[in-house]
Amino acid sequence: MKIKSLLLLFSIFIITSISCKKEDEKEPETVPNTFTKKAVLEEFTGEWCGYCPDGAAIIRQLKVDKPDNFFAISYHISDPFEIPAGRSLDNTFNSLGYPSATIDREGHTVSRSIWENRINQALANDAECGLKINTSINGNTLKVKVKFAGTNDFDAFLTVAVIEDDVPESSPGAQNGAPMGYKHPDLCRAIVSNTTGDPISVKKGKIESKTYDNIDLSNYDKNKVYVVAFIHNNITGSDKSIYNAQGVKAGEDKDFD
Repeated sequence: MKIKSLLLLFSIFIITSISCKKEDEKEPETVPNTFTKKAVLEEFTGEWCGYCPDGAAIIRQLKVDKPDNFFAISYHISDPFEIPAGRSLDNTFNSLGYPSATIDREGHTVSRSIWENRINQALANDAECGLKINTSINGNTLKVKVKFAGTNDFDAFLTVAVIEDDVPESSPGAQNGAPMGYKHPDLCRAIVSNTTGDPISVKKGKIESKTYDNIDLSNYDKNKVYVVAFIHNNITGSDKSIYNAQGVKAGEDKDFD
């Protein structure tokens, strides 16, 4: 009996030691030496706008052509989908016509005829930072954790948008210039950070993070919701440009790249 007891204690010790070792040897997160540049198009649109379905078609094609490094966020103005953040940003970027968009927040909004050219220019820039997004859904509540790191140290701002794709028009035939049953792409449902972004400090080779939770998805199609996060300069300054971005479907994760 004594031998059996000693063997049992020895077995427990071995199992505990292995478990502790595995926990201790868990590899820490690594930060890439370089990051892939992504571009963000922020569009200003509305159901009253007869030209806006054409802008949406351009965005859909851009997403097909650039599936890994391009994100679109559409803010509706003066229709049932308008949110306060969209109106505020429309005023900030001084939209002169619709649809119009700012690409990586470089200057004022521009017409759809040059969106692709501006996106290509943005993608040619070096990426000074990168982002990683972890998301989880519990019932109708979304939690988002954004991690970020840089190739050098600098202060910036983080904006996090919750977007729903393929949203039916607010009522049958509401979208001017489109057939009945039209669906809106990349509709911004909420900015869960401050509209102007949350202040952050990006560190070289060191991961920092911010978490946003209790995001209500009860009125949305959760299978069509995704998150776009981007790091940018002060929106109240002369240089509002975006450093880099990342996006992921709600309920999934996206690593640094």
